[in-house]
Amino acid sequence: MDVREGNNYSLLENFVLNASLEILGKRFQGRDFFHDYFIFRRETIYALHPFLEEQKINLLKKIAIESGLKNEKIDEVSRMFCTGSSLFSLELYVQLNELKKFYEFFDKLLQSDEKLANILGEPKILIDLWDHQKEALQLWFQNGGKGIVEMATATGKTMVGLAAIQVLYKSRKKLNVLVLAHSKAILRQWRKEAISKLGLIADPNDNYNTSIGYGNKLRIEFNTMQTVYKNPGVYETDYLIVDEVHHGAGKEFRNALNVPCKWKMGLSATIEGGERESVLDQYLGKTVYEFTLEKAREKGIIPEFKLYIHKNFLDVRETVEFYLITEKIVNLLNFINSTQKEEIKLISNGKFSSFENLSDFVHLMANSRSKSDQIPAEWNSLSALLFSRRVIIHRSSPKIESAINLAKVVARNKKCVMFTMDIETCEKIYDSLSSYVNTYHVHSNLKEHQNNEELDKFKKCSNGVLIAPKMLDEGIDIPDAEIGINVSSSKTKLQLVQRMGRILRKKPGKKPVFHHFVALPQSFIDPEDSFNYLNDLAWIQDITLKMGITSEIYDADTIAPEDVKTIQELEKRSEEVACRYHAKYDKITSNEFGTIRIKSIVDSIEQEAKVKLINLLDNWDGSISDEQWIQILRASYDDESMVSIPNHLWLLIIAERKPENIVHLLQKYNN
Repeated sequence: MDVREGNNYSLLENFVLNASLEILGKRFQGRDFFHDYFIFRRETIYALHPFLEEQKINLLKKIAIESGLKNEKIDEVSRMFCTGSSLFSLELYVQLNELKKFYEFFDKLLQSDEKLANILGEPKILIDLWDHQKEALQLWFQNGGKGIVEMATATGKTMVGLAAIQVLYKSRKKLNVLVLAHSKAILRQWRKEAISKLGLIADPNDNYNTSIGYGNKLRIEFNTMQTVYKNPGVYETDYLIVDEVHHGAGKEFRNALNVPCKWKMGLSATIEGGERESVLDQYLGKTVYEFTLEKAREKGIIPEFKLYIHKNFLDVRETVEFYLITEKIVNLLNFINSTQKEEIKLISNGKFSSFENLSDFVHLMANSRSKSDQIPAEWNSLSALLFSRRVIIHRSSPKIESAINLAKVVARNKKCVMFTMDIETCEKIYDSLSSYVNTYHVHSNLKEHQNNEELDKFKKCSNGVLIAPKMLDEGIDIPDAEIGINVSSSKTKLQLVQRMGRILRKKPGKKPVFHHFVALPQSFIDPEDSFNYLNDLAWIQDITLKMGITSEIYDADTIAPEDVKTIQELEKRSEEVACRYHAKYDKITSNEFGTIRIKSIVDSIEQEAKVKLINLLDNWDGSISDEQWIQILRASYDDESMVSIPNHLWLLIIAERKPENIVHLLQKYNN
């Protein structure tokens, strides 16, 4: 008998059903069991008949929630048996009886088709919120339904925005919602999440700008900041959600935040910079809740992970090109200093008449955009040279080849996400990998439907690699990728955290690994290059301490001894440059990361920990390595695994890695 044929399947189902009933009848002991079950089966079939398969499951979930049940019970039963079948009804009936919820559930199931359709159409969160999501929602409402929720990537900020829809709809019974984001891909994901998590009736594969809702009672619309900022008044709504809200701080798009509305929620992984914060406060309200990456690790929201650092030198051609451009930069900076003192004085408003270093030049250029007509041609040429040199680092062949070789191995049986600086590098890696492993790519030069198809294929595959420049930095959920490979230098901590967040989403049996690639030139312009390289390392150490993890050089034992020596000398010289600069200016400044002050680092160490830290250092003999520094800091916090001391590596560097110098700085800058 072929059980796959319809009639044979029914015969088999009836056989299993009767056998199960006989066993369960003895277990429950009584005629009521059979009588109640057959009524329940009949009414379940009648109640579910008008609805599609997915709608049936969502309806049962919503009834389960209203009956005080975990909706996971419906998932459990639907995974075992076809929804609405006799065996499905039997298993659900048994589960409800064991949980003593049968009559509550059955009463709600017996409602009219119209009332059942109302239950199905109304928004209801179909998963349990985490405690931090509940707290964020509560604080947002306490602030009058306005404000920004900052939550680390992979900790469920989307659910906070959706949960507010449920609460607002329940109190008003009519609600219009507008979701704003800077990316169509993010909006497409929001639309899918709203349908699945709120149990709404809509096709999740429709275009991102197709609204969803329930009759004339609920309408959820989705649009880009790039569209709305032109005329925000025509997009009036009740509840405005702005995802990745830091994009709205830019002068170009902040007008999009003027959409007329009663409630507004901004969502972001984190917001960096005082001006950005003040702009967003003005338009959306203050930050009402913060949930950091380290808090997420501490509470088990995201899993433990491993962090590997890959250091690669430029190849011969790149080294020569880098050196030649470096010479041109030095010569042009000297020329500007010797021949354009008056111009420097004029544009800097009399602050200085020559550039002490490249940082001075870069900062002045960044702050002089309104004086572009006064900028000498040589200054623009110098800026172009700096950019050209940076591109060499970003596109370094050894770095990219090393990442490709790694992906060839790990993507055979795991899912990987690779981040690149630009589309050109993305395409190069795609071409190199596509004949070895399942390879997918997304970027802005592809059409929207092509990007959507690539993302869907990657989500469905069991192994392979997804490559992207910046599209994956924010908001796009890749739930079962577990290897991250970053070959693009991150200009901000936010970018690095967001990239890590793409692989940190918790899933049973998943152990994420993040590989961060760094390209090293052998000729630096001091101090700018030294600072940028050291700060790359400082970011890694920040994450290591905050997340309670270890970071290590990948395959350190395979690196040639001469390369190890060169790297050590490079880092030593960079640290010496940093010490001399700090001794002169009492700060470290760079265009890449802004200004770092030792006082700010010292202030971020808790007073009690500071006392313990000084005691530990008083008893320490000899120079302190990065690994030893992490151990000492954790020991000063009573061996807490996760400690937040931003830029702590700079304290070690400025102290020349000497314990007595660290103690001196701690005492000097202590409040």
